[in-house]
Amino acid sequence: MPIYSHSQLSTYEDCPMKYKFFYRYKIKREQEDVGAFLGSMAHDTLQKCYDDLRFTKVNSLSDLLDYYNKTWQDKSNIVGGKRCLNLRL
Repeated sequence: MPIYSHSQLSTYEDCPMKYKFFYRYKIKREQEDVGAFLGSMAHDTLQKCYDDLRFTKVNSLSDLLDYYNKTWQDKSNIVGGKRCLNLRL
């Protein structure tokens, strides 16, 4: 049985065709809006925290903030092929 995320279900409720293009055909938007960028940053950081916990590594807040800031810098440099969102938490 497939598992669906909250964002997948919300996308389907908003527009079944958008769901189909995005999740089934893997057609992505060329530009990522700020909300999607921030959401992916939070998701990546929480994923690291979860993955490390599975291997019994407990990250400090400082470790997670360092990871977040490094990921922010890496991703913000490639959004739209332009250097943007050059901020730190």
